[in-house]
Amino acid sequence: TIRRPGVIVSWGAHRYPGTRSLVGVVGCLIHLAHTESPRVAFTCIESALHLGKMSRAEWRRASMRLPHALRRRLAMAGILSESGGESLASWGLTDAGISFAQQVRILGVGRVDILVGRSLVIEIDGAEFHATRPQFEEDRRRDAALSALGYRVLRFSYTQVADRWGEVLAAISASVSRADHLG
Repeated sequence: TIRRPGVIVSWGAHRYPGTRSLVGVVGCLIHLAHTESPRVAFTCIESALHLGKMSRAEWRRASMRLPHALRRRLAMAGILSESGGESLASWGLTDAGISFAQQVRILGVGRVDILVGRSLVIEIDGAEFHATRPQFEEDRRRDAALSALGYRVLRFSYTQVADRWGEVLAAISASVSRADHLG
């Protein structure tokens, strides 16, 4: 395996579906699950599922090639996460034993990324969709509307979720400890 910033080139046995020089999505994800952290593999699997690059049935069949414990953990991957940040947050919340729902529709606001309990909203903002002035203002409008409806909003950047999960989890855990989610 060769690693360079943004690129990983890997050689291995030709047990993955594809050609000699190109591996299909499912084969790539199986290889990734064997070579990267489960957290990274989970995020990539959710992305492929969400984008329709493979079906859950295809993933279930392919994952039979993984060790049982890893297969069981990656079986939680679904189609609801709309970004890598949401997948990473989902992984972390599950690890922490915090129950949540994803892509919950709230009247007058629209969908929120994650809802913990009845009233703790967690939004994950990647720079791609939250960087312009109108997007920034829309996020603040939504936060105000949610607050007026009795919700507590925690908003984190992709970088926080990906690189500083401990501080994100501390904020969420403190909010849950205060019963913000029971509103």
